[in-house]
Amino acid sequence: MAQTDSIEIYTVSFLCYDEHYLLLQRSPDKTFAPMRWTGLGGHVESDEFSCLRSAALREVREEAGIDPKDILNFSLRRALLTNRPGSSLGVIFYFTGVLQQRILPTCPEGKLFWISPDQFDSLDIIETTRPVLTCLVEDMHNDPQGYKPVVTGLGFFNLQGSFTGVVWGIP
Repeated sequence: MAQTDSIEIYTVSFLCYDEHYLLLQRSPDKTFAPMRWTGLGGHVESDEFSCLRSAALREVREEAGIDPKDILNFSLRRALLTNRPGSSLGVIFYFTGVLQQRILPTCPEGKLFWISPDQFDSLDIIETTRPVLTCLVEDMHNDPQGYKPVVTGLGFFNLQGSFTGVVWGIP
């Protein structure tokens, strides 16, 4: 059983090109969320707490081989605090960025695809990511440079550990 008075911190990045988003379908051999969809990301290491952007860009490079200099307007948009029963507290930091060309890199974590927002509903997106993804698309549309403050939210789970929703604060 996980230590419930600890914290795990993650970054998840969604990259855009021509109104399509680079999403990862996780490998079937993954312990957490096999075959489910998400962005590029992973754990923030303890020495990265002072620069979450660097942690997110490290994950993008590790998972997709994308050089940070090829990403425009890379911005922290949203932060989600989760408290799944029996688990550590979790904080997920969501970043977005724009690529100047459409590439389809390989990924050691699964397969990458360019997905349009009208396809999101047909995908088995990880439950904490699903309500954030459409918000991120809107955030990028309304604030392309990422100047607005980070929006924070709380992700809720019931006592059985099933996700029940997100409440976003006002930025």
